[in-house]
Amino acid sequence: MKRTVMFCLTVALAAALSACAHDPVSTPARADIEALVEPKPTPGPEILTDPNASARHNAAIEGWGDRIHAAGARLCRFFDAQGADLNCPA
Repeated sequence: MKRTVMFCLTVALAAALSACAHDPVSTPARADIEALVEPKPTPGPEILTDPNASARHNAAIEGWGDRIHAAGARLCRFFDAQGADLNCPA
């Protein structure tokens, strides 16, 4: 009898505890979110006089665009894994 009561109490306690458990809310990586709002590089005044400044600025723009694209693709895959019906780049 005592064994049956202990078993019932154990089952009831396990059921009560499992009802309280929940899946942790998953969030996207902070770096990916911050990358999406990174400001676009602006040229400085040296672009008017330095022949290499234009090339450096173009490289900065390309890098900025690549970072935003990569972060957007990672966020797309994150939300796709969460159940959103998305067509994300590889």
